[in-house]
Formats: sequence, structure tokens, C-alpha cells
Amino acid sequence: MTFVQKSDRVKIIHMPNDPNPIPGGSTGTVTRVTDGPLAQVSVDWDNGRSLSLVPGTDEFEVLEQTGSSSNAIQVPKAVLDGITAAKDSGLFNMLDLPAVTGLTRQLGFDEAADWLGDRDNRKTYAEGIFRGFMPEEE
Repeated sequence: MTFVQKSDRVKIIHMPNDPNPIPGGSTGTVTRVTDGPLAQVSVDWDNGRSLSLVPGTDEFEVLEQTGSSSNAIQVPKAVLDGITAAKDSGLFNMLDLPAVTGLTRQLGFDEAADWLGDRDNRKTYAEGIFRGFMPEEE
């Protein structure tokens, strides 16, 4: 999962749900990152447009990071493996926690599904969507 913060440089790969998307390959600078159920990454694109990315829906990559991955959320490796498999499937918006939980179970990542289904982990998961995930040190 990619950690994104203000001032990072990003490149759009694909914006599937926007009627007037930023063209693939365009680059820009992150100006703001919000969280919650309607989370977005605001970007000033080099082509002069300002259009936000929706994590978990829009495909993009971070070209340059201004911070470090030390802000990433640590989770058990089995949980990280399940979250990564769900993301790589591209089947659901990663902010749709019930769908991601069900998918991880369907894919055989029971430990990840149990972790995602635990109400105490909801905030941690949401933070990880924006800050990135990394495996806990053993």
C-alpha cells in the first residue's frame, strides 16, 4: 500500500469513475490528504487542473515522497498479505471495509479477515489506507 502525504509527487495511472478524468501518465503534487469514508487526495496537476484522487478507486503511484515510510501502520504480516491480495484483485474500493473483509476471507486470508472484522481495528485500517502498511517486526 502506498503512503501519500502533502507535497508528494504522484502520477495517475487510471481514473475509472470520473466523467472528465486526468489523463493517464499525468503528474502532480499532493496538496491535501483527507480521511474518513469520503477520503480524498487533493492534487494540483502539472497540466493546470486540480482534481482529487480517491484512494482504493483511482490507480496512481507516488513518484517522490517528502516523508518516510516510518509513518506506515504496522500490522501482522498475515494481515498485510490479505490486505495486499484484496488491493491487487482490484475488485473493491479499499475503503469499503465490509467488502474487503469478505474478500480476504474468500481468498483464504482468515487472519486478515478476522483482523479487519474486529471493530477495534477500524481506525487503524483507515489510517493505513493513507499512511501505508508495513509488517510488524517480529
